[in-house]
Amino acid sequence: MCGIAGYIGNSKEAGLQFANRASRLLQHRGPDDSGIYNDEQITLLHRRLSILELSALGHQPMDSSCGRYSLVFNGEIYNHLALRKQFLPGYPFKGHSDTETIIELFRLQQEGMLKEMVGMWALLIWDRQEKRLFVSRDRYGQKPIYVRKTNGTWLLASELKPLIAENEQPAYDSTELAEYLALGNYGHLGIHTFFKDILHFPQGSYAWMKPGDEKLDCKTYWKLPDIKAKDKIPFDKKAEKELHDRIVEGVLSQTLADVPIGITLSGGIDSSIIAGILSTYYDKEIHIFTAQSPNTKYDETKYVDAVINKFGKNNFIVHNKNLHELSIKSDLAKYINIQEEPFGDPSIMGHGFLMNMAAEANIKVILNGQGADELFFGYNNMAQAILLQQFKSMQFGKFYENLVAMKLGKNYMLRTLLKSFAPGTETKLRARSRIQRRGIISPGLLTNVDDSLIEQYKYDSIYDVWRESIYGVHLPHLVHYDDRNGMACSIEGRMPFLDHRIAEYVATIRPEDFLKHGMRKYILRESCKQYLPDLVYNRTDKIGFYTPLVDALTRDQDWVKAQIADRHLLRDEYQQLLFSKLAGKTLTVPEATQLWRSLSANVWMSEFNVSSNQPLR
Repeated sequence: MCGIAGYIGNSKEAGLQFANRASRLLQHRGPDDSGIYNDEQITLLHRRLSILELSALGHQPMDSSCGRYSLVFNGEIYNHLALRKQFLPGYPFKGHSDTETIIELFRLQQEGMLKEMVGMWALLIWDRQEKRLFVSRDRYGQKPIYVRKTNGTWLLASELKPLIAENEQPAYDSTELAEYLALGNYGHLGIHTFFKDILHFPQGSYAWMKPGDEKLDCKTYWKLPDIKAKDKIPFDKKAEKELHDRIVEGVLSQTLADVPIGITLSGGIDSSIIAGILSTYYDKEIHIFTAQSPNTKYDETKYVDAVINKFGKNNFIVHNKNLHELSIKSDLAKYINIQEEPFGDPSIMGHGFLMNMAAEANIKVILNGQGADELFFGYNNMAQAILLQQFKSMQFGKFYENLVAMKLGKNYMLRTLLKSFAPGTETKLRARSRIQRRGIISPGLLTNVDDSLIEQYKYDSIYDVWRESIYGVHLPHLVHYDDRNGMACSIEGRMPFLDHRIAEYVATIRPEDFLKHGMRKYILRESCKQYLPDLVYNRTDKIGFYTPLVDALTRDQDWVKAQIADRHLLRDEYQQLLFSKLAGKTLTVPEATQLWRSLSANVWMSEFNVSSNQPLR
């Protein structure tokens, strides 16, 4: 895990200046080593966090043996040793880093290597002969890379700060900001960021870039598999074993490291499975990092304890954090700077606390359970899509059993039926609701909103619901905050469930099998039942690292009001209503969430000196 940056232009001096500044700003991503390649048209920067091959043999930029290519790389390729055996037998490797594997494989296969790699990455490879830069990002976008074109020059970096000039007042993206304030959605608009002129390089893609190129021409090398319904298989014992084996392989492959590893454990199904697999097959010490809200209904300590009691007495070392220690006033600006964007709720700060604990324990690699909800239809709207599938296929018994067991209520059932009988109407109603919920926002902010950027997924399509979760409203911001919080502490975050081989198998299983007896992610529970205490296996709720938002806002209410008062992102009358309820301690959780979004956006605009590219009022 590292930090990278690139300059494509026509000034060797300007490229070096950019790289030197980026090196300072990205030092936390790679405190162990740094290197710069500087030529007339290209400058590449690498900041190294040493995880594999701790010696100088892992130094970057790294040149290919033929001398034609130079690479800077951020990430991990978990199957790189297997790739050496398959494609480079007999090659005299100098060390055992995945960086050396990549550059030599690229020498042979160019972009063809991408489909062979298992892992996460953002990489830049300069071709000295053709004078062009190869850029690629992993399938799910776990590793970031941002792109900005300014004055005919292309700038790329692992984080946003190097792409924002000293003393610049960057403009905000109206659509991204409006979507966040109204709905809490962010990271779902493809290549767009909260900054108007800075773009994400898209996940699962690559591009060749040359000096003077007018636009970025990205090509997709992988996307979620879309298997026809007639070709899907039932979740029988054979499928259960295959899925089990792929998950175990995914987890164990991500223990590849020359440094100690740890995991975060919430007490939910996903992180508990990872803990159980590691305890079963991994014979080294495992540091467990958890954070709870004691004496509240959201306290998951009993679930964490159940996992530890079942598996962890031999090789678990447990570190715990009390989330009541969280202070918005003290910590929000810090985490806005780390995240470089507004974010969904204080649980992201709670995750940051875990990374701080890991850093204090000298752990450089952390595995977590993120991605399982997205892959296995673990969210409410995804479960609703499966209910719809069961209803449409006339499995009325399963439909009714799940609906009752999940205790979702009549309104939920009516929405499911509406999606079944009138999917077009449901889609229109959802689009209308999206617009109506913007009514709380100051009209000036909505002036330049571009609704064409918002993909309206069809909830009567299982594949669309899956795609929305992976590419839209869920996974993009999860991988973002995991990367930022980890790298702020010089820690590499890994997500075993995002091994693409798992998704490629999950896609072959009948969707109606994902929900049974009211249990979401049923096929995951059953495949990995041996790693779950009964108490965790039978859970039907979902909490995660809950943070007491209403209490936190109330405790720091004077500071909260001061941060929000002047910029008027929300309509004045609605903002005053929230302030009144905050003072009277009658704030509901949805209202507290709305107040949080306004607060987070205001602090972001202050911390990054964001200017208005149109009037706010």
